[in-house]
Amino acid sequence: MDHADPMTTVPLNGLSLELNSPIDPGRLDRIVADLARSEPQRVLDVGCGWAEVLLRMLAAVPGATGVGVDLEQVDLDRGRKNAELRGLTDRVELRAADAKTLTGTYDLVLCVGAQHALADDPGRALSALRGLTAAGGRLLFGIDYWLTVPPAERLEVMWGGATVEDSVLLPDVVAAAAAAGWRLLDLHEVSQSEWDAYECGLVRNQEEWLLDHADHPEAAALRRRLDDGRQQWLRGHHGYLGFAWLTLGALPGPTAA
Repeated sequence: MDHADPMTTVPLNGLSLELNSPIDPGRLDRIVADLARSEPQRVLDVGCGWAEVLLRMLAAVPGATGVGVDLEQVDLDRGRKNAELRGLTDRVELRAADAKTLTGTYDLVLCVGAQHALADDPGRALSALRGLTAAGGRLLFGIDYWLTVPPAERLEVMWGGATVEDSVLLPDVVAAAAAAGWRLLDLHEVSQSEWDAYECGLVRNQEEWLLDHADHPEAAALRRRLDDGRQQWLRGHHGYLGFAWLTLGALPGPTAA
């Protein structure tokens, strides 16, 4: 998440988002309900952000406990506040930690848009996640992927230094999961409208701030940053980058490190 200089009144981005990954909240609730059927008692969220998915899981499984790890303290603080508001403080621990230091096994692991906390390569990340999941347990894995491989002129407009290797095709994600000891149980690809809602929601509170503070000393720099981001989205990855939520089941037996 992009955080503004604390000496200004420019707000943090993302405050308008309910979820920090593209999906309709009602659709996520259906995924959560499906995962809750296995009654996981110990839940881990890798790269939890403000832990919205984790908190929804704990609310859906009475008695379950959860651990969320992230490196962004402001997001963890937001998650702790939400946990308190929902009466979940005694069942969740949100802590700042490097995901690569995690040990133990859990009945359910969540890793949504956070594979890079473990490895850039999806296969290596999925192997690491398998090591954190009990046999027969579940993984909710959210990942971006190429709908179609973008041409060079699109890559040039995306995030700085974007290459084809920054993402993969969806069949390759599923194949990597199988090789890492997972079976595919469910798959949800987000729609373009869900992507668009996420991209707009990510910066909406800053755009609204600009409407009320057009003459603020920081306004011009914020406008340029938001305009650049919109170009990277609409002229860059729009229509080329997808996002999928995979429910995976852990096979028994040893897994690759």
